[in-house]
Amino acid sequence: MFHILVVDDDKHTRMLLRAILENANYTVSTAHNGKSALEALDREHIDLVVLDIMMPEMDGYEFTRVIRDSDTSLPILMVTAKHMPEDEKRGFLVGTDDYITKPIDEETMLLRIKALLRRAQIVSQQKIVIGDVTLDYRSFTVSRKDEVQELPQKEFMLLTSSCPIPAGSLPVSS
Repeated sequence: MFHILVVDDDKHTRMLLRAILENANYTVSTAHNGKSALEALDREHIDLVVLDIMMPEMDGYEFTRVIRDSDTSLPILMVTAKHMPEDEKRGFLVGTDDYITKPIDEETMLLRIKALLRRAQIVSQQKIVIGDVTLDYRSFTVSRKDEVQELPQKEFMLLTSSCPIPAGSLPVSS
């Protein structure tokens, strides 16, 4: 089960998001600002962060900047009342993976979370599974049931170029 950290200074918003996520079968922890969220990340494994921007002590932009400076690929979904295009741009520039505005549409938020977790899992595993076929980026192999075929890197990259892998996630060897 995936573990999501909800970071928002508003207690009612934290409670609402926790209820929505737990109802969707996620494990949920909460934090009231970016500083307490960093402490939570030190204590427990988190698969994704749902993050407000406007918070005391450490806002969502600074939290995201700190996370990205440590070279982590932790997925971050900003959920905020800031509706202006420059706010959204700033969020992406500091390293958020997705951005939605309040009031949230629960279904849309859950779909975005599912997509972020799927991409993060592909990146961390460096594998794509399509039906009974597995493409493994570490070994440049394509396998199906008991058959395993190792491909030259260029052929493997051509084969996978149409697969839904986030940019920059492919391993490169010389």
